[in-house]
Amino acid sequence: MTSNIRELQPGEIEMASGGMKWSPVDNPDVIDARGGQFKVFGFTVTLDVHGDVSSITR
Repeated sequence: MTSNIRELQPGEIEMASGGMKWSPVDNPDVIDARGGQFKVFGFTVTLDVHGDVSSITR
């Protein structure tokens, strides 16, 4: 088996099955689920993918 790494063309992306497509979103209400969140003293602390605090809400 050979591996061939290259960027997919737009038509190939639409035909791909499985995996994940990602496009950047500029929306403060979107939570990055890769980091996680926890509650402390009634506040919800949301972490980014690197474990840094990205928001604190009540």
